[in-house]
Amino acid sequence: MESPEKLSNRARFVSTLLTAGTVFIAMLSYFVAIYLFYNNSFHSIEFLLNRDFLISCIFITLIWSTLEIWFGLNEVYRSRSYGYIVLYHIAESIIGVIVFTFALFLFGLPNYGRDVLLTFGAFSTILAILFKFAFYLLLRRYRRKGYNTTSIVFLCDKGGESLLESIYHRYEWGYRIKAVIGDEYITNLYKGAVPTYLDSEANLEELLTQDVDEFVYARSYDSSREILRYIDICQDLGVTFRLYSPFLNRISSNTQLRYFDTNAVITLSNTPTNYVGLLTKRIFDVFFASCVILIGLPFFLIVALLIKLDSKGPIFFKQKRSGLKGKVFDVYKFRTMVVNAEELKEQLMSQNEMDGPAFKMTNDPRITRIGRFLRKSGIDEFPQFINVFIGDMSIVGPRPPLPKEVAEYERWQLRRLAMKPGITCLWQVSPDRNSVSFDDWMRLDLEYIDNWKFSLDLVIIFKTIRTMLRADGK
Repeated sequence: MESPEKLSNRARFVSTLLTAGTVFIAMLSYFVAIYLFYNNSFHSIEFLLNRDFLISCIFITLIWSTLEIWFGLNEVYRSRSYGYIVLYHIAESIIGVIVFTFALFLFGLPNYGRDVLLTFGAFSTILAILFKFAFYLLLRRYRRKGYNTTSIVFLCDKGGESLLESIYHRYEWGYRIKAVIGDEYITNLYKGAVPTYLDSEANLEELLTQDVDEFVYARSYDSSREILRYIDICQDLGVTFRLYSPFLNRISSNTQLRYFDTNAVITLSNTPTNYVGLLTKRIFDVFFASCVILIGLPFFLIVALLIKLDSKGPIFFKQKRSGLKGKVFDVYKFRTMVVNAEELKEQLMSQNEMDGPAFKMTNDPRITRIGRFLRKSGIDEFPQFINVFIGDMSIVGPRPPLPKEVAEYERWQLRRLAMKPGITCLWQVSPDRNSVSFDDWMRLDLEYIDNWKFSLDLVIIFKTIRTMLRADGK
């Protein structure tokens, strides 16, 4: 085991190394992208010393260093999923290339064209991901051999068993359990594997002076007085204190520590609070909706004509729906049913295939011939881009329910109204969307709210296009 000071210094060194490696990869990718398209125009050595190229490299250094810190890609985590690395490096390259292109324009530097920039972005993304994968694989193998480890003492009961099990079996995280303090259930589990102590037997202060880096408190029934005592002991002995509690499992990434004067308050937000992210979402909604309305207008006129020729009634169907925080608004769709569809619905309730308050029927007799095609392809939803443009809806979000459906919601289902409704959602792009139960539908909406990022919206939009092309909706 190594000292905390040495581990901290090594972490800073590795963080700098990761940033430098990513920056070097970005500069190399930019040079290679230019060379591939202009290999007959310059000598590579001369070009490397070219003033404009050197200035471009300075911009790449500043931009990619900032993005590495912003996305936390230069931080050394004991546990980190490879999916996180892939997603954030893609985002880093997209933002980096856009900012770099703007810098080239602003300072009058040579812009070698779209092909070079796209190749630059692709190379820097792929090579950076491979670099980070190789680094983490090497680091995990290094830790498995007992290097770069952190020694910890656990005070635990059955409520913290899952955390203890995870750390005990994941050697690549680099944690080494020095001792376990607990009740008979916990100590019997680890007897012989690590030193174990019953609560009444353990002398914590003596134990923590035996070359221990961290102390983990993982009990179900927390006493604030007891926790404060352990914090004081750790603080006096220079040992890091960690607190695990089932309560903390309810804390999401939207949890923040706020202060009222000098009083600290943990704030749990059950909806996205990222102002910049939400503003980006709104700007994208307006831009995307405007493009769809303007570009799709001739197509909409053809759909409107087909609806008129197929059956009597208006082109559009207007209906009251519940939106953000339960606010009622008019939603617009292309009409896919006969005019008296709402009256006929009462006669068909016995054939409802959806549990809960929602209504769904495979061969609904109220649907017109053209309406069946519009529903299968999702084209009937296109007028809702008007709702998106005026701000009642978003491109992606939980589908807007009927007010009478909301009246029958259970309490946990009401949180889906805490985010602006959308044209498409997780439920609509799920493989079993035509057979998903009402409760699972609600859970998918809550999963979207809990894990929302702008990148998730983009993924859902691409999957929606794929779903529309399949035309397998009901």
